[in-house]
Amino acid sequence: MNYEIEIKDIEPVTVATMRYKGPVTEAAKQFPNVFKAIKGKSNVAPFFCYHTFDQKTGIGEMELCVPTAETPNSNGVTLKDLPRAKAVCFTHIGSYDALPMAYEAIHRHIQEKGLSIQPPWREVFIKGPAMLIKGNPDKYITEILFPLKEGEKNAGN
Repeated sequence: MNYEIEIKDIEPVTVATMRYKGPVTEAAKQFPNVFKAIKGKSNVAPFFCYHTFDQKTGIGEMELCVPTAETPNSNGVTLKDLPRAKAVCFTHIGSYDALPMAYEAIHRHIQEKGLSIQPPWREVFIKGPAMLIKGNPDKYITEILFPLKEGEKNAGN
């Protein structure tokens, strides 16, 4: 697959967030708790904010984030401001099963360009399965963003 990889500005955003540590494949099952805590009042696409991920075990430490202006009313869900950042960005269209190939492409690009990235990185679910219906996995749209370390503002362009 060919991926369009670019450097772009990520605007600051306020999110309702819940910490999660465990199998990444199970993380999405916790998203309804975040949506319930803000009464479903989301501004834009939800995302995972990865702090760590072990490829061998599939275990990650992350925050489940839903952009909102609503104050959460539930235990374990808090409001957090994420700052503006520059990031290496690419958009993956298709099944989540193919995401490892997308990650390989972006890591190769980062190495080739000599970029320095820093956690946490994001998987933004622009189009994916709904709460009740799965939809067509071939049409899922996932944007992956790796923030650049300070001093890398113009690298890669």
